[in-house]
Amino acid sequence: MLAILIFSRMTFAEPTAADREVKTPEQRATLALVKHDLIQPLIAKEEGRSKFSRARMPPEERRVRILDEQPSKDAQGIAFVRFSIDARWGMGGSDDENHWRRDDITGCVYLDKNQIFVKSGDQYRPAAFLLGKNLKAAAQSTCQPVSAQVAATN
Repeated sequence: MLAILIFSRMTFAEPTAADREVKTPEQRATLALVKHDLIQPLIAKEEGRSKFSRARMPPEERRVRILDEQPSKDAQGIAFVRFSIDARWGMGGSDDENHWRRDDITGCVYLDKNQIFVKSGDQYRPAAFLLGKNLKAAAQSTCQPVSAQVAATN
């Protein structure tokens, strides 16, 4: 019974509506990288914690939304794609929007480098930060399109 519960939590259900909205190769690559390098390690970490932990309960389900149709470029000219992870707690159905917390985790993926950054406060940090590693904030231009940086300086 325990093995069934663990296995069912680690596997992904049928593609969600957010998965079906993925159209471009960049979006597919971003979705795959976020699921493999962020969601799966998060699930494994959460399963290993004590049920008496004071940390917040892990969500019942997560869904990844890709926010950009085409990659943006930062100040160094490196392309990235933004994403958001919604989380669902409680007993509601997965289609009931009232049970979903939108933008529980936000960030971006640098596909050329296979790097994921997540937003923490006003800064972006490598995704391993969510797994308990003490990592410094990334450069100020990380996950910031050049057009947004120009507007912020004016």
